Amino acid sequence: MPEHHVGFEEFVTPGRDRARARVVHEALRHLADGSGGEVLREMAQEVLSGRMRLHEAVRVGAYSDALTESVETAQAAWERLSPEQREERTAEARRFLAARAEPPAAQG
Repeated sequence: MPEHHVGFEEFVTPGRDRARARVVHEALRHLADGSGGEVLREMAQEVLSGRMRLHEAVRVGAYSDALTESVETAQAAWERLSPEQREERTAEARRFLAARAEPPAAQG
C-alpha cells in the first residue's frame, strides 16, 4: 500500500501563496524520487509523509547540510549564466509560477 503524502496545502504559509506551495510540493516529490541524493530523498519523504514539518526538516544537520550544498551548486550555476540567460530563466520561472496559480475566484 502506498504511503500517504500530504498535499500542497500543507506548504501554504503567510509568506508562501498557493502557487509557491505547489512548487515546494512538486520539488519535494522530485527529491523523494532520489533526484537530489539519498539524504534529500529521506528528508523529502519525511516531510511528504507528514512525519516531519518542512521547518523542522531544515533544522536537521544532515538535511541542512545537503540543502546548503544543493543551493550553493545552483547559485554557482546561476552566476555562470550571462545576463540574457538570467533574464530568460527568470521569465521561465515567472511563467512556471503563473501556470500553478489558481484561477481567480468567480465574482458574483
